[in-house]
Amino acid sequence: MRIGYVIPEFPSQTHVWIWREILHTREWGMDLRIFSTSKPGEKDRARHGFAGEAERETTYLWPRPRLRAIGTVAAQALRNPVGFFSCVKLALTMEKTKNRGKVRPLLPLIVPACILASEVRRAGIERIHSHSVARSAVICMMVKRLTGVPYSLTLNADLSWWGGAVERKIAESNFTIAITQALLDEVRAKFRSIPESRTLLGRIGVDTRRWARPIDRPLPADGARRMRIVSVGRMHHNKAFDVLMEASRRLIDKGYELEVRIIGDGGEREQLESLRRELGLEGAVSFLGSMSEDQIIDELLSADVFSAVSRHEPLGVVYMEAMSLGVPTLGTTSGGVGEIIDSGESGMLVDPGDPEKLARAIESLLTDAELCRRMGEAGRRAIVEKFDSRIGAATIFEKLTGGAAPLGAVSDHTPAKKAASA
Repeated sequence: MRIGYVIPEFPSQTHVWIWREILHTREWGMDLRIFSTSKPGEKDRARHGFAGEAERETTYLWPRPRLRAIGTVAAQALRNPVGFFSCVKLALTMEKTKNRGKVRPLLPLIVPACILASEVRRAGIERIHSHSVARSAVICMMVKRLTGVPYSLTLNADLSWWGGAVERKIAESNFTIAITQALLDEVRAKFRSIPESRTLLGRIGVDTRRWARPIDRPLPADGARRMRIVSVGRMHHNKAFDVLMEASRRLIDKGYELEVRIIGDGGEREQLESLRRELGLEGAVSFLGSMSEDQIIDELLSADVFSAVSRHEPLGVVYMEAMSLGVPTLGTTSGGVGEIIDSGESGMLVDPGDPEKLARAIESLLTDAELCRRMGEAGRRAIVEKFDSRIGAATIFEKLTGGAAPLGAVSDHTPAKKAASA
């Protein structure tokens, strides 16, 4: 069976977990083709090693030469006029879906839908899976009307993120995978008309064989008043880098020596640089920009603590990556992070938006090396047991193919023998 994956603006910097899923399912024998609405902008394009390969094999639905696109639309309309007019009706009657915070008309989506329908027929694709419940899901709904090929969805963010008509998108899908138990519970509570058998849990994860602390890179053992903190995320208000900097200022004022290294880029970088100047943290806080997977691993291996106390976080692969490397991890109480971190055991959860509470949590790790060691080890165990990327990939493999994934033993908990840094 040939499967088509639809991933908007692929490969973007946050798509590492999707690429892991693709590699695992292919390793188990899935015949998978990748489609994307368009290429990501240069600022958002993945810096990871897989980006070039992923881009070369992805079929982009847009842009296309205008005359060729018009011809494709006409061909699909002539081939299945009933299905085509069903797409028009869908676009005109469906609740509008937001795109980057704006409500955009759905009628133009008929063009990429017809292009995808043509590609699906040409490649002999039997099922489509969308890694978005926004406009890509609407395209899949149209392709179903044009070709009869069913689609499924991965729900990887809060329901409010996806704009309108979420219930209808899920209802028309063969199945929908929610990446957290909280999301699954919310879908089932809000959309009671959808049979529970068609919604299921499929946690995303990290490749714990790759994200393993080498035996020659032990957890740093700095002095009790010195710490290196690493944080990873898009420079957006939600990620609360401002709160991390304010907490750092409090600790530095108490005599602690901190080095804060923030990996990522985004629209709020200028504001964060301004705040760094206001707080007098030029010598303590570094903005490193977007990095490749290997570079992020190397940074985390040098960290005493990983902190990402976002204002809200549906789940968060970055927590899994840090914990898989045995780095003591601070997360947010908001969202689904509590499904990853058992606070006080495998990490710490801190209420978002409170610099004082975050400062106290960091200080508790600064002054207790045994606590850091214990949390690092427990965090690694938790990720191996519940959030290895093969576990989530097995869920989608089995749903799409009907066969069992040869999962076997995911991994052991022992560190790698040698360092493999960038």
